[in-house]
Amino acid sequence: MVDSETIKNAGFSIDIDLVKKFEVREDDIFLITYPKSGTTWMKEIVPLVLNGGDVAAVNALPPDVRAPYLEFVLSAEDPILKELLTNFGVPGGFDIDTQQSPRVIVSHLRDDFLPTQFAEKRPKVIYVARNPKDVAVSTFHFVQKELPAINKKAYDGFSDFLPDFMNARNGIHTVVYDGSTWPSHVLTWWKRRHEPNVCFVTFEDMKKDLPGNIRIISEFLGVKLSDDVIQRIAEHCSFDKMKQNPVSLKSDYCVNVLKVDPSLESPFVRKGQVGGWKSVFSEADNETFDKMYREWMKDSDFEPQFEL
Repeated sequence: MVDSETIKNAGFSIDIDLVKKFEVREDDIFLITYPKSGTTWMKEIVPLVLNGGDVAAVNALPPDVRAPYLEFVLSAEDPILKELLTNFGVPGGFDIDTQQSPRVIVSHLRDDFLPTQFAEKRPKVIYVARNPKDVAVSTFHFVQKELPAINKKAYDGFSDFLPDFMNARNGIHTVVYDGSTWPSHVLTWWKRRHEPNVCFVTFEDMKKDLPGNIRIISEFLGVKLSDDVIQRIAEHCSFDKMKQNPVSLKSDYCVNVLKVDPSLESPFVRKGQVGGWKSVFSEADNETFDKMYREWMKDSDFEPQFEL
């Protein structure tokens, strides 16, 4: 757990007081996810929906400018975050308060760290959930590249990493910086899924039917799109296309910070599979995880899909 004022993680600090005091607009659109659950994917989809599928217009801005991370841009005076934002293509002096409505704003923070005005202004929230076993694998691949970049030792292997993922501790804080476990984040929003300003979607449903889920999102946002436009957005947002897009891959960050070839090793658009955990979890890993998972879910009716 962290205190109510500052999250200190991997050498940088997030000012939670600034986040809580952030002036929310009623027409804001928040994309909220537990890390490694489809954030990059949704950051590509929503701006295209809002722009009627105009790929050229959307590609004119880096993803982290058209859909900035709230907690990062509000804490941009931190030198490490300033460098991170530069590598994400966010210009110096970027001011989210001056951005034109409707703003698309991204956050990995759990519910109790979000702006206080959420309750009053009730902005639209698109929440993306992904099954925790695939999240664990994706997070593992991310931190294995991130830890050496901040001069910390990578994990010896997935089995060494898994207990830290389940408890959101130690090296996992390079990506789960508010210390939230998967259930504390996801199940909070699952309980709120019927609220009129909340659209709860899953990574797995998007993999099964991307055009159908784009239509759900467009209707939630009050944007009418033709079948042709929806299909065009779905094609542009396929993982094959995103793997060829240097902007989606965060190429500058991969090259300058992680020191990896983004076309081969970007942790932001890796495989996008459902069920990839089966080739990574050992039998013992699975038993360990399932025991805690049953405890996590004993009072919830949410049923993540672990394979398609």
